[in-house]
This record gives sequence, C-alpha cells and structure tokens, in this order.
Amino acid sequence: MNKVSLRIADLRKKAKVTQQELADDIGVSSQAISKWETGVNMPDITILPLLADYFKVSTDQLLGLKPLDGERFIPEKTATKEFWNQKSEYLLRTRKSYWNDDYVRFLISQVWKIDKPISVLDCGCGYGFLGLLLLPHLPEGSAYTGIDFAEDLIAKGKTLFDSQKFNADFLCENVFQYSAENQYDFVVCQAVLRHLDNPAAFIQKMIRFAKPGGYVVCIDTNREFESCGLYIDGMDYQALCRHEGLEKKWRTELALQGRDYAVAIRTAHMMRKLGLVDVDVRMNDKVEFVTTQSADYEETKSDFIAYNDWTLAIGEEEKEKLILHLLTHGLSRKEAEDYCNRNIEIADFFANNPTAGYTFVRGKMISYGKKANIYKNVE
Repeated sequence: MNKVSLRIADLRKKAKVTQQELADDIGVSSQAISKWETGVNMPDITILPLLADYFKVSTDQLLGLKPLDGERFIPEKTATKEFWNQKSEYLLRTRKSYWNDDYVRFLISQVWKIDKPISVLDCGCGYGFLGLLLLPHLPEGSAYTGIDFAEDLIAKGKTLFDSQKFNADFLCENVFQYSAENQYDFVVCQAVLRHLDNPAAFIQKMIRFAKPGGYVVCIDTNREFESCGLYIDGMDYQALCRHEGLEKKWRTELALQGRDYAVAIRTAHMMRKLGLVDVDVRMNDKVEFVTTQSADYEETKSDFIAYNDWTLAIGEEEKEKLILHLLTHGLSRKEAEDYCNRNIEIADFFANNPTAGYTFVRGKMISYGKKANIYKNVE
C-alpha cells in the first residue's frame, strides 16, 4: 500500500461517527480503526470496499489517491493584495538578483532608443523595484509612477524613494479599476501577469494608460524554462529538471482559474491581437551563478532557498496538506509526493553542504510593443 494516505479519520469525523460506531458497522474492533487512522496498520484489502461503501466514496478517495468530493479546486491567492502585503521583505531581498545593469542600459538606449525624458507607469509595482532599476539609466528629467493595490508595499516604496532624488509618485489603486487622468510614455509590468486570472485584460488596461506611440512592456518568467533552469553543484541535473505533475497543475489552474503558467511566451501574441504595433520579444540575460566566492553568498543562498520553499521544517501533517492541495490541482498522489520529496531532498542537500553553489536561469521574457498613433480598442 505505497503512496497512499487513508482518509478514514477525515471521513469518520465528517460523518460524525465514533470509532466504535464505525467498527460495529464494519465488523471489526475499535482498536483496528484506531490503528488504521494512525497508520500503525492497514486494513485488509477485502475491507476497503466496505469502508468505501460505508462513506459513499471511491476506493481511490478512501486511500487518499484522489480528493474527497468536498475538496474542490481552490484558486491560488497570488492575485490578491492580502498575499502581497505579506511579501515586502521577500521582494526586497529577491528582486536585486533579477537584472544586470548593463543589459538594462542596453534595452533603454539600443532597443527602445529612449533619448529624451519620459514618464513611466509601473503597473503592479510592489515597492517600486523597476523605478529604482530604470531611473538611473533613463534621461534626466524622467518621472516614475508606481501603482499597486497592496498598501504595505506602496508604503514601503514611498519610504525607499524618499531617500532618493528621483521624480517618483505612488498610487494605491487596483490597476483593473483605476481610471488614469494622464497617459504615459512607457507602461510596464514585471512578474505580474503569471499571477493574474485574466492577463489579457491587464495588458489591455496597460495599453489604455499609454500615450499614442508609447511603449507597453511586460516582463515575466516562463515556467517551463524556469523548471529546467536550475543546477546545484553536486546534485543530478536531470533529477533537478524533473517536474512531472506540475504541467497538470498549470493546466488545471489555466482551465479553472485563468492563471496562465505560459503567459510569458504568449504575451507578445496577446499584444499584437490587442492592437499594439512593432511588437517584439527579448530575453533577460541574467543568470544567477552563486558560489562561496560570490558577494553576500550566505544571504543570497538563503533568499534563494526561501524563494523556492526548500525547507526541512515541513512536518507530516503540513506535507499531507500540501499533497491534498496538489491533488485538487490535478496531480496524482505519486506526483504530489514526488514533488514534496524532491523539495525536501534539495533542502537536505543545502543543509548538509554549507558551501554548495548553484546556477539558476529564470527564463524571464521581455515582450514589448508600441501603441499605435491611432489606436482602436480591441475587446
């Protein structure tokens, strides 16, 4: 009975029956029920159909191979301000590893050919990371406005920018609901679209904020690239690349929630269909190569481990909750357990190899286009 987790206790409590009542109806002792529920013993295979029929579930549901009927798909919460209001420290510590400054200068001067002061609107700005990244390389006199619905992030951004000499402003608003009084030369978002339930509608809103002839730029990570972009020195690269079952999770979220794991590679096509012109795509050239010789090695490695939830602290109960969540998102029990065990294996490797180095490629794509001088809104 490998890769199973009997749901007898959950079903019994849901049905509001005692161990003794269940034992009497099935024809076993209450001690047997207790041992099944605690995992000390497994019921005889001939008992499984009786238990399944008693609770009106399938044998697969009884064995924890499939979710119970009441355990339906629960949308991910990454499109909510409550989620992001708890992420300010995480964002501050991880965003610094996203870009090479020389490539930012290259994009501004050689790709977008910005040689005059511009107005920038950063949609889903968080604490304003893109403002801090772009403004030092933009022509003097350029202005930055960040808009985000997470109050704590906006407050953090205002504090950070108070110590800078940049021309910057912040708006605590929901991009979908905001009606801008002004239009902007450069409307941008980063790491936003992959978290949304309707990324195309978000891009369309960005287009409305742009001036005719202005740029609309969307920067996001392709999950397939990211899943194969990790090497940890001393571990099997092919094993690290394995992500069986995650494709099912991504498909389920796309079908039931609209959350698109492949939005990065689709964005340019969305832009063209929404009426943008001169649409093109670039790849961010940043590769994280981290060894003990790297500056801030311990902090960088620690942030990276936290970013991926590679922790040894996960208990069996917490692990089971994650497995059940993954089951409702389309994974089989084996795929869900393999995913959890892989993360634990990586966490264990880092814990036991304090000087371990790694290489990580996020696969961040930069899609951009211009708003036509005569723009026809495309619904």
